[in-house]
Parts: sequence; C-alpha cells; structure tokens
Amino acid sequence: MAKNGRYYRRKAKEVIGTQYDSITEKRLHEGVLSGCQFHPEKINYIIERTYEPDFSYRDSSGIEWLIEVKEILQDSAEAQKFQWIKKALKEDQILVFCVSNPDQKIYWQKKRKDGSKMTLGEWCDKQEIMCFTHETIHKILT
Repeated sequence: MAKNGRYYRRKAKEVIGTQYDSITEKRLHEGVLSGCQFHPEKINYIIERTYEPDFSYRDSSGIEWLIEVKEILQDSAEAQKFQWIKKALKEDQILVFCVSNPDQKIYWQKKRKDGSKMTLGEWCDKQEIMCFTHETIHKILT
C-alpha cells in the first residue's frame, strides 16, 4: 500500500488491532525481548541541511530579514522545507516571501470543499510567513 510516495506492507492478521507493526515485533516482544519496553518514547531528530536565502537585510533594530523570492511552490516537499527553515531561525531572523502574485494557486494542493485551491498568499498566512509583492517588499527596508 502506497502512502505519501512510500510503500507500506499490509499488517498480518495476527497484529491488526494490536500495538505491533509486524509479527516479528510481536514474537520478539513475547519472547526474548519480553523484559524490554515496547515503543517507549518518541525521539525527535533533525536532518542537517543548509539554506541560502535569496537576499538578506539587517535593519537598524538588528533584525535580519531573510528574503525568499518565489513564483510558486513546486511541491509539498519544498513547502515543508520552508516550515523547517522557519523553525530553525534565530531569534533575530525573520523569513519573508517576495512573490509576484500572492493569488497564484498552488497547483498540487487538494481542492477545498468549495472547489478552490489554496493560494501562495494563503499558504504564507497559514505558516505565519510574511508575504510581500515586488511592489511592497521595500517596506522592510526602512
């Protein structure tokens, strides 16, 4: 079964409705690993990457504005990249998008109940990323 581009095997009948992902996990937990905790805690991990903004500007108050020029978001992986970048920013950094058309529909997004698709500007609002146009980006340069 494919989910998000990744293949997942069907669970065996013996483990459906249990905490186990496979018969092997179940057998090991009931046998040699019976004294071990099963799925004890989740561990957050980070995949190390680097990001080079298109432009940066440090204002008089010391805030560094990282300006990303975007026409469209290519896919959900690119959108997620900017969510991770935003989380990694220092306290004195702000990520902003400079777009030509904030009403540009994100073509890979699923349609909403009303049949419309999310726009680039709406995505920025949802992610709490400031969105400027080519005509308004000058506002951060003061």
